[in-house]
Formats: sequence, structure tokens, C-alpha cells
Amino acid sequence: MRMAALAASAGALFYAEKIFSRQPYHTSVLTGHMWVHELLHGNPRRIKDQLGMEKHVFRQLVRKLFTLTNASHTRHVDLEEQVAIFLYIIVTNLSNRKVGECFQRSGNTISKYHSLPLNVLTPTDFYLFIRCFNLILNSVTSQAFYNVYIKQPTLTTPLDPYIANNPKFYPFFQDALGAIDGTHICARPPASARARYRNRKSGVSQNVLAATTFNMHFCYILSGWEGSASDGGVFHDAWVHDFQVPEGKFYLADAGYPLCDVLLVPFHGVQYHL
Repeated sequence: MRMAALAASAGALFYAEKIFSRQPYHTSVLTGHMWVHELLHGNPRRIKDQLGMEKHVFRQLVRKLFTLTNASHTRHVDLEEQVAIFLYIIVTNLSNRKVGECFQRSGNTISKYHSLPLNVLTPTDFYLFIRCFNLILNSVTSQAFYNVYIKQPTLTTPLDPYIANNPKFYPFFQDALGAIDGTHICARPPASARARYRNRKSGVSQNVLAATTFNMHFCYILSGWEGSASDGGVFHDAWVHDFQVPEGKFYLADAGYPLCDVLLVPFHGVQYHL
């Protein structure tokens, strides 16, 4: 009986010391808000290196998110810092703890478990667990914001000069709208889903489908598919849902995509690179 009481007392003292004698963790004098302020008022190359954007582009993005979507300042984190956290994670692909150290934010602010499926862009059950990341991601993928900047070509879209003014391409590609391709982007899925995101090169990634016009403007993006998914399977999902190609028009694609009415792909086994 006495031993049990002693053990209980020792346990109570151990946990009481952890609760009442905690040492602050984020003690840097340079807070996340101050760091973002330094980036916006420092050397232009610095913000481009850290966040992947020029100053004027970053400020314009913050303004558009504020006016077009529900994104706004929270009680502890203003919108500029939220956008900076979002971009910093995309550019660096760092872990939650390292991002928290950079912005001097607790794990509860940077990363908190949310069973929040990304229904807008992903047809799979891939989840993200980053609070600020989710807030900005849901904003940039909302209809109010996405439809302003991402527009698919239509029958009335004029032929790009890159095709019209080049006798090697015109009139052979006069009905081509652009080109599509897939790219693999590193991902950090939950452990239970990691096997599905392992690609053929043993990396963990998403298979992202992107379509661009000939002036290098993105006109369609589908992200979130597992790295193990084939390019043809990702395209089929896009075509079934919201990828629109006017009748008589087509996109250029590589041999990983199916030959059909809306895609022009090279013959298999034929060398076509110079």
C-alpha cells in the first residue's frame, strides 16, 4: 500500500513539474510577422528566394484573396503571414516543426489535425493537416478565385502567333489549343496512404496534370492523384469531370497519354526528338 502511494506521489510530481515548470519554446525575438515584414521591405531577391514570388506579386495575391474569397486575418495570424506560411511550405517542403520554428508559431497554429478532404482538386482521399495551409489552399481553389485566373480555351480563342506565324506549324496545328503533361510533386501523405503515393522511382509524390497554352499560360490543373497513378488515368478523371475541349480542337501530349479526338500524341516506338 505504501509503495503504491509512493509511486502515485512520484508520478504526480513528475507530471506537475512538466505542467507548471514548462520552459517557453518559441523565444526568438524575430516573430513570423516580423520576418514577413523584413521580406517585404528588404532586398527583392530575398522574398523571391524564400517564398518564390516577387514583392508586387505577393501583395497582389494577398489583396485578391482578401477581396475575392473568405480569407482574412485571424485572431493571432494576419493574412500576409498566412499566405507566407502557405508559400514557404510549397517552396521548401519542410516539416511542420521547421516551419513552426521559422515563423515562431506553435504546432497548434501551423499544424493541427483536420479531416478535411480537398474535394476541389483531388479525387482521392488525400488529406492535409496544416491549418494555415488549408485556409489559403481552400481560398485559391475556390470558384471565386480559381475561375478568375484559370480559363480554358474556347472556340473563340484566337490562334496563338507561335502557330500562326510559323510555316512549320501552320496550318498543321491550327486547331491545337496547347499542350498537356504530367509532373510529380513531392507529397507528405499520412502513413496509411503512403504506399499509394509511391511512384515508379520509389519517391512519394502526387501526379499532377497541367495544361498550358502556347504562350505558357496555365489553363487547367488537376492535382492530388497518387504518384502511382498513370498519366492516362489522371487524364481520364479530368476528361470525365471538368476538362473541356471544344469540338475539332485538340491538345498536344506525349506517348503516356491515349490517342483520341482531343489529344494528339506521337507514334509509339518512333524517335521524334532532334
